Amino acid sequence: MKYDVVSFDTIAKEIINNEKYKKLKKESHHGLTRYDHSLRVAKKTYNMDLKLNIDYISATRAALLHDFFIDIDFKNITGIDKGKVHPNLALANAEAYFNLNNKEKDAILNHMFPLTLIPPTSIEGLIVTTADKAVAVYEYSRFKLTATLSLWFLFLFNILTLSNN
Repeated sequence: MKYDVVSFDTIAKEIINNEKYKKLKKESHHGLTRYDHSLRVAKKTYNMDLKLNIDYISATRAALLHDFFIDIDFKNITGIDKGKVHPNLALANAEAYFNLNNKEKDAILNHMFPLTLIPPTSIEGLIVTTADKAVAVYEYSRFKLTATLSLWFLFLFNILTLSNN
């Protein structure tokens, strides 16, 4: 059966135009913004699901919303607990602003598997989880690690320069 493909931009429009979602543009995440990270994950998910001919619309929406929280939502939660709790925050925010189907809810809630121990129940959710991990590794190595290494080299250079004077 042939069907018309819904564009990524059409799927994303409602979500990325939401005022709370726009706040993700100011949230640091993996060396860039949470907004940029979520778009990367969603685009990767969209392309993978489209090729597999599965529910790319639900998966793309879930990918856009998988990290839909701002740091103030955490209150006093820190460290690894953030990784365990943030899917619940993202889901609560997503449900407050958008109508979600069960596949979208499950993908958002379980995208941190294996950290959260419960895997997504759909192939679309597994793709969101996989895309999130792949994008995060890329972002850490490309943006955060590079910045960290640059700061360390600058620090070491300054120490060596000062010790030679």
